[in-house]
Amino acid sequence: MNARTPRHIAVIGSGPAGCFTGQALRRHWKDAEITIFDRLAAPYGLIRYGVAADHQHTKAVTRQFDRNFSSGDFRFAGNVEVGTDIDLDSIRAEFDIVVLATGRWRDRTLTVPGAHLDGVLVSGDIVNALNTVPRPNIPMPAIGQNVVVIGAGNVALDMVRFLIKTAADYMDSDVSPEALDSYLSSPATHVTVLSRSPIASAKADVAMIRELGKVPGVRITVANSSPATEDNTLGRKREAAFAELASQEVVEARAHVHFVFGATPSRIGGTQHVETVHLSAAPAGEASVIPADTVISAIGFDVNAQGHWHYAEEYDFTPSDDLGRIGPGLYRSGWLKRGPVGAIPANRSDAHQVAKEIIADFESADSPSTTTGGYEALPRALRNQAVDFADWRRIDAAELANADESRIRRKFHDHEDMLAAAQSQNP
Repeated sequence: MNARTPRHIAVIGSGPAGCFTGQALRRHWKDAEITIFDRLAAPYGLIRYGVAADHQHTKAVTRQFDRNFSSGDFRFAGNVEVGTDIDLDSIRAEFDIVVLATGRWRDRTLTVPGAHLDGVLVSGDIVNALNTVPRPNIPMPAIGQNVVVIGAGNVALDMVRFLIKTAADYMDSDVSPEALDSYLSSPATHVTVLSRSPIASAKADVAMIRELGKVPGVRITVANSSPATEDNTLGRKREAAFAELASQEVVEARAHVHFVFGATPSRIGGTQHVETVHLSAAPAGEASVIPADTVISAIGFDVNAQGHWHYAEEYDFTPSDDLGRIGPGLYRSGWLKRGPVGAIPANRSDAHQVAKEIIADFESADSPSTTTGGYEALPRALRNQAVDFADWRRIDAAELANADESRIRRKFHDHEDMLAAAQSQNP
């Protein structure tokens, strides 16, 4: 083996950032052993558990990752929680290169007065319920009929789309039937979306905006605080997309979505439960007090310094578009590096950038370390508890077999049930 080729590479997190980074490193170092760890028993992270259930086309990217895990020394090690089952220093001791790609999965805290009231929800809990995240398994929270969504990025639009769709819109998806049925027993009839930014500066993708117009029976209105932009092409496209939504005629609307841009929530009113949302700034003609029985905060995600992130406070996880390196032989990729922005293509681009940085660092080192023991040097008990890719194939087969004709798969709700399926004799 070339002296400047690492023998062992570890990636913590099997979502798109981790898989794309591992894939890029494998293309350059074909003889390196790459192990991708995940705290869950299933691979693919954000793709499996973060992408909206009605966006199955987005999840097709996992097929290329399947090929990686099925060939040579490209290993999946699920059910291993770095920071709990094994500490990060022990991983670093046995691998030449370690990449952290665990994302940012803690909802940012809504800081306005009243955010503690019953009925104030975070988007992450809803996404987790719909996508059947098993560890921990969170049931669908109660959602009223008069909902305020705070935020106007892609996750906020995912929330809006979920609130206005019907059961028929989830045919051939992998949505949790329990979570969906719970919500659709009394769906929202009025949704107000609040954004501090004007339309041109909103973070939502144009395609996501236009997708709302394809949901039948929904009236959409828009209030914007700023005049149309003249110098921002993407901003003009967003404005055009929202104008198109507002121009659609709906004869019989079962739901109304009202977007308010340039709106600043100042407090949430109520005694024990949400009753109102108060604005300190709003476009002309807009009410400063909005009736609501549910508030969904969709203002982004951040690093969780608790849970399995026992090492989160040891390193600087300030978002960066530049360096992935955070220590000798230690790197970060994806949302953990640049912040919770961008979809899967952005993760691919970032992963390639980080991989180039890793390769340049390692190959320019005077004495690159190649004496590590890699995965086989980790404690036997840890390796025995790990779910490998063959085990995942058994879980996958069971989920596909358990689905009824209206779904493409039925995910396991319970982590222990996934482990049992992994050890079954099914192919």
